[in-house]
Formats: sequence, C-alpha cells, structure tokens
Amino acid sequence: MNKITVTLTSALIFGGLTLGSSLLAVAAPGAHGPDGEHLTEAAPAQGDSVGRQADGSVQMPMATQRQLGILTQLAQSSITAEYMQLDAVVRHHPSGRAVVQPSSDGRLDSGPNGLPVSGQRVQAGDVLGYIRYQDTAYELASQQSELIALRSEAEQVLRDIRRLEALGDLAPTQQLEQLQTQLQRIQQQEQLLQQGLEKPEVLLAPMSGIIHSENISRGQWLQAGTTLFEIIDPAQLMIEAATANPRLLADIDTAVVEHAPEISLLYTGHGARLKQGQIPLYFEPALLSTAASTPLILEQPVRLRARLKQQQQGIVLPAQAVVRNSANLAVVWIKLSAERFLPQQVQYKVLDPEHVLIVQGLGADNRVVVHGASLLNQVR
Repeated sequence: MNKITVTLTSALIFGGLTLGSSLLAVAAPGAHGPDGEHLTEAAPAQGDSVGRQADGSVQMPMATQRQLGILTQLAQSSITAEYMQLDAVVRHHPSGRAVVQPSSDGRLDSGPNGLPVSGQRVQAGDVLGYIRYQDTAYELASQQSELIALRSEAEQVLRDIRRLEALGDLAPTQQLEQLQTQLQRIQQQEQLLQQGLEKPEVLLAPMSGIIHSENISRGQWLQAGTTLFEIIDPAQLMIEAATANPRLLADIDTAVVEHAPEISLLYTGHGARLKQGQIPLYFEPALLSTAASTPLILEQPVRLRARLKQQQQGIVLPAQAVVRNSANLAVVWIKLSAERFLPQQVQYKVLDPEHVLIVQGLGADNRVVVHGASLLNQVR
C-alpha cells in the first residue's frame, strides 16, 4: 500500500512539473495586448506542430529563427515630434538664377568658344556671345555725318589751341584751359560714337552655374530685352510646398525630402498671398552640395516630410517591423514564447523612411519582431 502511495505521489509531482513547464513556455513575459489582456490564454490548437496555427500564430523552432535572422525588441512608449507629408516643387532661389539679355537690337554672334549649349557649366565673366548692331542706311548716314562733324570741330579747336600756345606768355591762360577741356570732350564723344558703330555688345555670364538656352542660333535677329541665356546655380535652390491648413504656419519646424533624406530643409516662411487656393510654404536646403547623390532639378515635384513642433506619444519601431496581412491590414508580430509568434493589428504613422510610430495596437513590454517580420508573414 505504501509503495502504491509513493508511486502515485511521484506521478502527480512529475505531472505537475511538466504542466508548469508547459504553461511557463506559453505565457512568456510581455505577452499582453495594448489593454493588458493576456494574449496566450488559449493554447494553439495544433499543439507543437511547426508553421501557421489555427489561431493565426506561427510556431517556429529556435534553430529556424536563427537561420532566418528573427530579431525582437521590447516595445517602449516614448514621446516624439509629430510629422506630416507635404507636396512640393523645386524652385530657383532668387540669388541662384540670372538671365542674359541684350540691351540693344542686333544680330547674335558666337563668342570665342562658340555659343554655349544647355547643361554646360559656365563661370562668371565668361563671354557667351556678341550682339552686333546693324543700322539702317539712314541711321548709318546720320551717325557718319555726326562723326564727321565731331572730327571737324575737334580739328578747329586744336588749331585754336596751337595759335594761343604760339603766343607764349601773352596767351590768356583761362581761354587756353577752356579750349583744352572742349577738345577732350569732343574726342571722347568721337570715341564713343566710333565704338558704337564698330564694337559689338559683349554678352557676359553674370554668375557661375549651369546654362540653359532655347531656340537660339548664330545670326539671329534679336530685340533688346530678349532672354537669351538662363544660368542656374544648383547649389542655391528652394522648395515651395503648399497647405490649406493655416494652423501649420506656426507649427512647422524643419523638413526633409523623402526620396533624398540627406537633404535637410529649413523652413523660411509662408507667402502672404494664396497661390491656387493654398498657402505657399518655402524651404531652403541647409546644406546642398552640387555633388549630392540625389540632385534636385528645377520644377521637379517632390514630397516633403515636415517635422512639427507638436509632440506625440507612441512606440517607435523600425519600419520593417510593420507588414501587411492577407486582408492588407498593418500588423506587427509579437513573440509570445520562445517559439511562438502572434500577429497584432496596429495603427501607425511614418516618422522617416526607416522608422514608424505605433499609436494604437501595442502595449508596453510587448516583445516585437523588428527583423524578419516579412518572413514570418509568409509562413503557411
């Protein structure tokens, strides 16, 4: 009788330890939902089978987890800045654009290195071309007549000066000085008129940058004020965004370009007039190198991720932790035990291309899969 009692007692103790170990393996720390509910009260219907379980969880051995590189981290609530997306367009900075226009009518002639083409980089002071003025026959005759009159007047004044100089000390000094000044003025007028008849207008690059030109050719007749060349400095650009929410005007702090997060933008202000029914917002790149891996092009549509001064609370996770289930809903995978994972539906906001903020669906101390979630999502 004593032997039977001892045997039953040992069996009960062994069975209790086994059951306790099984429960401990299922109810791991951090296996609670956002409202504190226990996520592992119901054991998987398929027991210890590997793969997708009836309740949607995944059973995966530790060795397989190591092969797939499954990594987890504890979810912790934190406070971070709020972000929003803005559609924008790349514009030229007023200090980074220049135009080349002739000041008189004439025909376009090439410079010493030919006419520059679009995309060519030029330096400030480079000769881009010449404008050669062509007078009509009447204008040419009038200018030639004026030039002859100036030369005749200069010869007469020069003879008067020589006659006074021949008198020596008897010559009136004041009259001699007046004639010399008159001669100098006439010679300058003659020189300017001669240059106007012979010397072309030189078209110089007012700044360094990339040149843009359209529909120009050598010998083309141009009117004064026609834009021949446009020069853009790619290191001096600005971004124009738009919003219909006036409350954002005082909340925007900084921004980045989504497809080029290395380009940080400073918020310079907003327009005082609506543009196409929206408020224009202006940003300037903090540091923009001409050798940037992702250059910005004029009139290029971009999307900005603007950082607001407002704060928001949630759980920051790597963007790859959020995947889509079969119903196209955003989920993260929670580690319930050493070899069991459960998908949890969440709501999130994008902080940057590499991080998201979970605002609903996760509780503190949930152990979330941050690497390999897409592989778990494919297990069937």
